[in-house]
Amino acid sequence: MAAAAAEQQQFYLLLGNLLSPDNVVRKQAEETYENIPGQSKITFLLQAIRNTTAAEEARQMAAVLLRRLLSSAFDEVYPTLPSDVQTAIKSELLMIIQMETQSSMRKKICDIAAELARNLIDEDGNNQWPEGLKFLFDSVSSQNVGLREAALHIFWNFPGIFGNQQQHYLDVIKRMLVQCMQDQEHPSIRTLSARATAAFILANEHNVALFKHFADLLPGFLQAVNDSCYQNDDSVLKSLVEIADTVPKYLRPHLEATLQLSLKLCGDTSLNNMQRQLALEVIVTLSETAAAMLRKHTNIVAQTIPQMLAMMVDLEEDEDWANADELEDDDFDSNAVAGESALDRMACGLGGKLVLPMIKEHIMQMLQNRKLCSSNATIVK
Repeated sequence: MAAAAAEQQQFYLLLGNLLSPDNVVRKQAEETYENIPGQSKITFLLQAIRNTTAAEEARQMAAVLLRRLLSSAFDEVYPTLPSDVQTAIKSELLMIIQMETQSSMRKKICDIAAELARNLIDEDGNNQWPEGLKFLFDSVSSQNVGLREAALHIFWNFPGIFGNQQQHYLDVIKRMLVQCMQDQEHPSIRTLSARATAAFILANEHNVALFKHFADLLPGFLQAVNDSCYQNDDSVLKSLVEIADTVPKYLRPHLEATLQLSLKLCGDTSLNNMQRQLALEVIVTLSETAAAMLRKHTNIVAQTIPQMLAMMVDLEEDEDWANADELEDDDFDSNAVAGESALDRMACGLGGKLVLPMIKEHIMQMLQNRKLCSSNATIVK
């Protein structure tokens, strides 16, 4: 017992050295860690994660390392463990999630659970961790907000967790997401359920019937996009960009609302530049992946053109800008570059015959705006 405790203490020191800013110390620690047998690694890492008296940095490092181990060496390590040890690991993970009080740490433990669940779906799609599914169902209906967040985080991380039982549970999954997306008291639950919805749709990108079944989640999802942006969180907006890129057909029933929201967010100067650019990216991406759908909404395209042109002239005063040979790294994130790229892509996606007359109309208006011209004389020339 004393020997095991001493070994665990040595492992805590090793975790600390893995975080060391000293390259020599860190490299030695990495070599030592790599030489530890896989089964021992799992034991040490789980113990470190469980120990709430250990340094927070060490616990988080242990969580990251265990997820990586399950991701990169699952077949070499996990199947060689005795069945009782495998059962203990699964039970331990679920217990730690329930006991954890730190939100950031709980998310990392949920990442481990999701990775383990991913590897416990066999070739026939059977989920070999039914207790994991039961935990998911129990937690998502819990009064404990942390547990609801945990369930949604696991599902977002691995939306294929239901395996070959997904069709059987489809209505349950839908009710779970709708219920969470309607939680007005907890913005984090709404945000996570929206991200989980997007992940589930993306994971089933070829299932058109599922798109139709989940179409009525879109209004709530779009509301979550809007709300999260004004809470300085662009994660749901990024999910919308992914949907526009991969499964634009899912947006078809509420395409007008999607475009109107994106246009509104793009034009709102109270949001940061990245959020505005992501909102514009939704429309531009749809012009590439669903041009036929977008051509039916020329009113939105016409309103998007001036937004892109306004971004193109959104430049900070720089006397040497005109003499610069190359763009600085910061320039690639600027509104000016984003606007120019978006305009080019939309013209290619929808065709010049549709876009060019709109561009010409707004450029003429801009040229007549002396105030704008005088502050951007270099661009006009």
